[in-house]
Amino acid sequence: MQTFMTETNQIPVAGEYDVIVAGGGPAGIGAAYASAAAGAKTLLVEQMNFLGGMWTGGLVNPIFDFQNKSGLLKKIVDELKKRNVWGGMWDMCFQIEEMKCLLDEYMEEAGVHVLCGTVFSKPIMEDNTIKGIIVENKNGRSAFLGKMIIDCTGDADVASRAGVTCHKGREEDDMVQAMTLMFLLGNVRYDQQSCDDVFNLVLKANKEHGQDFLLPYERPYIIQLPASNMAVVQLTHMRGFEPLDAFDLTKVNKIGREQARAVVAFLKKYVPELKDIELVQTAPLLGVRESRRIVGEYTITLQDLTEGKQFPDGITDVTFGVDIHSPDGSDQKCFNVPQYQIPFRCLIPKGMNNLLVAGRCISGTHEAMASYRVTGNCIAMGEAAGYAAYEAVTQKKDVRKIDIDEIKKHIIK
Repeated sequence: MQTFMTETNQIPVAGEYDVIVAGGGPAGIGAAYASAAAGAKTLLVEQMNFLGGMWTGGLVNPIFDFQNKSGLLKKIVDELKKRNVWGGMWDMCFQIEEMKCLLDEYMEEAGVHVLCGTVFSKPIMEDNTIKGIIVENKNGRSAFLGKMIIDCTGDADVASRAGVTCHKGREEDDMVQAMTLMFLLGNVRYDQQSCDDVFNLVLKANKEHGQDFLLPYERPYIIQLPASNMAVVQLTHMRGFEPLDAFDLTKVNKIGREQARAVVAFLKKYVPELKDIELVQTAPLLGVRESRRIVGEYTITLQDLTEGKQFPDGITDVTFGVDIHSPDGSDQKCFNVPQYQIPFRCLIPKGMNNLLVAGRCISGTHEAMASYRVTGNCIAMGEAAGYAAYEAVTQKKDVRKIDIDEIKKHIIK
């Protein structure tokens, strides 16, 4: 028989803010910077002990869809270029440690109150209005009150626990895209040109040495970082696991480490072009491509993408194609779509007040999310959410009623 324990705690209020952002990845960075720079007292809560999310903890390069962005992302890329830590594969990669430091600097510049090593626990609710969040860290359990909350957790943790309706994975069976644990290599003296290069090297090695080594993914990439002999590798793929279950995530991380170790050993032994490589580390943060998606005031669809839809409340342009890493096979479904916009309404959870969502967990279908999920779009969504939260707080308006043109002006400025 299932039993439950009920606890009653007095939780201290550790602070009150205009805007609270949960999650310090690209979306959260954009949201926190935008709201604080505009003048809102802003708290940014992050579970890792550094900012950047998938950029830094996930070792994810390149920054896709950065070329057409203004605002904070352009500021970041311009500064990385000045520091000679931008370039690498396709001239759109960065040095990871430098990114960590730069994000620290920009949060301090904007006046963001940053709280790392801190996990979101539950929302503070009053009917269908969110009033703040409860977090846990070395201080114990604390409450922070906020006039606007922005969920940038990637998994829509805040929205889901607040009661927002969410979907997950493919519409027909809820299965999600494959997960990837990136890893970092040293002593790389190899310049990959196409998606087939590494795969073909493995096939050749198998044939020449009588091996039958199988890669977990058909289009692996060794991604050279700038001004360095290091590269990050997109290769491990774990399928059929639940991205919202801690036991499954523990298994997935273990499998990812095993895959990374096995492939490095094979490449060193049988592929001359990569004989000197060293496995430096696997990513501290697992790459989850897909989990929850909120139901918002508008749901962006594949049809919107294929039509190149423009919206009156469009907050950023997306040029990245649809990229689905198969939930149940080793293939990858990729195709281009015309440039389209993400409408601000996708960031507003239906039936919920004082809450915005930014990042891959906004309101969209499985296929549409496979396009806008890349980090260049996530930071742009976050920035729009941050400015919108500032406007809602200062004007004392429902976020649904703010002037979208004001958000656009802020971002361009």
